Amino acid sequence: MKFFRPGYWQKLILFLVFLIQFLLVLTLLIWLVDYVSGNLYGILYLIGVVFTIDVAIGVYIMNTNVPDVYKLSWMFLVFFLPVGGALMYLFLANKQTSKSQHKKFLAAKRYVQRVPTPEETDATLEKTSRTALGISRYLEARAGAGVHQRTTVKFYSIVDDAFEPILEELRKAKHYIFLEFFIVARGKMWDSMLEILKQKAAEGVDVRFIYDDVGSLTTAPIGYDTQLTAMGVKTICFNRFRPLLDIRMNNRDHRKILVIDGHTCFSGGFNLADEYINAEERFGHWKDNAILIRGEAVVNFTKMFLANWAANKEIDEDEAAIAAGAYEPERYIDEIGGFPESDGFVQPYGDLPYDKDAVGERVYIDLINAAHTSIYMTTPYLIIDKEMENAMIHAAHRGVDVRLLTPHIPDKAAVFNLTRSFYGRLMRAGVRVYEYTPGFVHEKTFICDGRMATVGTINLDYRSLFLHLECGTFMYKCTCIDDMVKDYLETLEKSHEVTMTQWKRWEDRQYWYWAVLRILGPFL
Repeated sequence: MKFFRPGYWQKLILFLVFLIQFLLVLTLLIWLVDYVSGNLYGILYLIGVVFTIDVAIGVYIMNTNVPDVYKLSWMFLVFFLPVGGALMYLFLANKQTSKSQHKKFLAAKRYVQRVPTPEETDATLEKTSRTALGISRYLEARAGAGVHQRTTVKFYSIVDDAFEPILEELRKAKHYIFLEFFIVARGKMWDSMLEILKQKAAEGVDVRFIYDDVGSLTTAPIGYDTQLTAMGVKTICFNRFRPLLDIRMNNRDHRKILVIDGHTCFSGGFNLADEYINAEERFGHWKDNAILIRGEAVVNFTKMFLANWAANKEIDEDEAAIAAGAYEPERYIDEIGGFPESDGFVQPYGDLPYDKDAVGERVYIDLINAAHTSIYMTTPYLIIDKEMENAMIHAAHRGVDVRLLTPHIPDKAAVFNLTRSFYGRLMRAGVRVYEYTPGFVHEKTFICDGRMATVGTINLDYRSLFLHLECGTFMYKCTCIDDMVKDYLETLEKSHEVTMTQWKRWEDRQYWYWAVLRILGPFL
């Protein structure tokens, strides 16, 4: 069943196309041996037609609005595989699932409006930090997400520690529970949560759940959305996997959101599966994080969820009215004693593949460029374009302490090797690279100068940065950033720092393998 795990069906199609290409070439060679003497003109004509088509596709690719690394990868395949490459581009190169899906997300804005920054918060931030203000205003302008005070954030360095607080907060729900996750899998974590969700639904709490179909293809039973809905948990299976009917399946819902009553939210890098709480061991110790947000900023996540819900479900006028305003945090905030005291500035944001803005990548690059003393980064995958790579290198050249943490035990062998291929140029510039020796690190965090940070779902790979629905939380001067720095440095003590000598040995053994992976990188 491994070819039906997330990402493997694309590889299966890729393999079949390569096989077809090989058979076509073999057939052509046999035909040439038998008939070349009498059909030379026809052969040359056929080659000319194929070459013309490839050039036309190449010109089209060069003028598309996608990153250069993606263009180069596709152009290589199209010219190297004249027939198969063109077919692969037609079926697999799209950035959007469909125009109808795009329209649905635009229509959702009628129900869920943008979340503006309160005027007093904007004025306070402007006096405090022009750098943080610039990132904040970009997120409000391009992601519709305002920055908030009257909010607290608690950082959990491993999801194991967040599990019981999640169950506790679910039990407190009085009005609604919204969940949006990439993976859901039966086991200790999800089964414990599901029991509470069913109980709350029976009590009249509005319980809604969005999970990704490809992300949960091998972990959730077929028709699980119908089963959950029958239990009282209103469920949407995002972008259902239809390989024979709709091959345009690039865009996945990779978000991690759990909102309770508009005043409490959990997010981070974790999914609803046992390896995230280390109740099941798959790739050594699983290092992931979670954050607990309370207060005004939760409204960003609430409306982010509702926009996705509205885009994927036909809703009536009453439900539209609810989505438009009835879930403002002020409605229920008094139940927890009012808004908390402000702890810095908090700005949850989303990233969509249906527009021209790579919001997640822009925030990462802005944090790197803003660093004066340090930039600490964690990612499970490292497949980056030149802009991101050059930003890291430039920061190191400025004397910034640039550190990068990745896994030591891989979950995907090809992606793991591709990640290692990027170390060399970074280390030559002075970037310090570490691998988490105990196992697999799944966190996606950037910490700038110990004062600004982002925590979320956005990996440093092409799919997360450009193809998926993602989310993150930008923070400035929050006390939890101190906890993030402390955890980062303690994690590095358990990790292995990669040396240039070691990397060169890897390069000597795998140079050509890495070269091929670099070409295929945007597809992995």
